[in-house]
Amino acid sequence: MNTQIETGREFWRGVLAAGGATAVPRWTLHPVPGTAVHVAPLGAGLVAAMRALAGPMELPLHSLVLTAHAKVLAVLSGEQDVVTGYAAGPAGRSLPCPLAVEPGSWRSLLLAVAPVEMDVVRHRAFDLDRLVDELDVPGPRCETEFDPIDALDATPGLADGTVLRVGLTNGGGALRLTYRTDALDTAAAERIAGYHLAALTAMVDDPDADHGRASLLSDEELRFQLDGLAGPRRELPDRRFHELFEQRARQHPDAVAAVHRDRRWTYRELNVRANRLARSMLARGCAARVWSRW
Repeated sequence: MNTQIETGREFWRGVLAAGGATAVPRWTLHPVPGTAVHVAPLGAGLVAAMRALAGPMELPLHSLVLTAHAKVLAVLSGEQDVVTGYAAGPAGRSLPCPLAVEPGSWRSLLLAVAPVEMDVVRHRAFDLDRLVDELDVPGPRCETEFDPIDALDATPGLADGTVLRVGLTNGGGALRLTYRTDALDTAAAERIAGYHLAALTAMVDDPDADHGRASLLSDEELRFQLDGLAGPRRELPDRRFHELFEQRARQHPDAVAAVHRDRRWTYRELNVRANRLARSMLARGCAARVWSRW
């Protein structure tokens, strides 16, 4: 018993020391208070393929979904190390679950996520609040929650600070997203659900493929990103970039061209620096090269 307590203490001490909270994008133009639910069926074929992958690896189905969830959070946040809540504590309390989405295959990602999930479940009864007080550190804060087995099915709302909950429902046949409507709208929730489905599909299609090369965007969203957000079509000028830049420097020499932290450079300043660098390169034997136009 004492060994189990000490093991739990060391595990949660490491989790609390690492800290961090993965933020969810605020994707709504019309924030309104409240929560909403979006259910995305997995489909019989996908569920069968997930079982076929999970069985030989001796993993529960929800480990695959948690792995997909970690991948989605990494893509949304741009971070390799993510933290999500995991509904495993007393009365379905959400416990922090830190996951590393390192480069590699889907299979290697599954094998990295599963032990962390097991540790969270193994030490779920540990008095985390007491340890927080003992260490005098901020308590765990997670904007997302993962609900593996409908532990929070009867809870329509979200805990304070939680923006999104993702869980299995309908006996593992669907994903249910519960989200705050002041942070996400219906379309955003549907897209995030789609990212989870895309990750799961890529995972079961080829577990040994590099997950970093998998796109989570649907064909429709990809067209929107490339075309819908591209703005009006314009004719390309028959000049090279450096010629266009020098023209802008002549027309607006004192306009701000670049900003980095508290530094600002005008077009004149950047043009002077660029010409100085070009002369230095030529003086060191770097020959000019004429590039053909496209």
